[in-house]
Amino acid sequence: MSRETLSVRGLTVALGTRTVIRDLDLELRRGDAIAVVGPSGAGKSALLRALVGLEPGISGSLRFGGRELVGAPTEAWRPLRRRVQLCWQDPLAALHPQLPVAALIDEARLLTGLPRWHAEAPELHALLRRVALDPALARRSPGSLSGGQRQRVALARALAAEPAILLADEITSALDRPVAWALIDLLRELRGDGLGLLMVTHDLSLLPGTVDQVLVLAAGEVVERSPVRELIAAPQHPVSRALRAAVPRLP
Repeated sequence: MSRETLSVRGLTVALGTRTVIRDLDLELRRGDAIAVVGPSGAGKSALLRALVGLEPGISGSLRFGGRELVGAPTEAWRPLRRRVQLCWQDPLAALHPQLPVAALIDEARLLTGLPRWHAEAPELHALLRRVALDPALARRSPGSLSGGQRQRVALARALAAEPAILLADEITSALDRPVAWALIDLLRELRGDGLGLLMVTHDLSLLPGTVDQVLVLAAGEVVERSPVRELIAAPQHPVSRALRAAVPRLP
């Protein structure tokens, strides 16, 4: 097993008295790509938060690099938090509203011990271009950007930390279709370079060619686990069939 494998066995996540994830198994290595799909309220975002230690009510087993983290002290999570980055569905939850984009991205590098970038750093500008943003936005604050631009800043911030594994929570939901496909192409390219990807989405049309395996969540439980082509061609569970039926089609 790779030292940067994220391995989950029997993971259960509780929010107060309510169980939102129940007995979930997952293994993600560098270069792997898995999608988690399901209706609203299925527990998809809670799962990603749990995988980086942001949900306190977890039980079962969660290991990174072979080290058990459930019940471990805070410092034991540091290797995971350096190498596994979460790109939030709501970027305003992760971006300080008063900091310029350049500082937000530089903060991610600082927190993971990487060399800092200044606002005019060519590496910063190249990263902004990769997520389809004008480098001139580096000096602007999130509040002055559109929702789609904020989402792309959040992705740039996660990628600036040079993660081994990216947890992407509905990162195309606020984007126009051409920009969404541009970011999907970027994720495919990064996966080819060895990035591990766990992608939460409601849009099955984004999955072929992007991920290999799909987990379908409903009410916190995995109701179907399938290679992506099989899930698209012949979904077995009613939730999976409803998700496929929701994919827009031209007449």
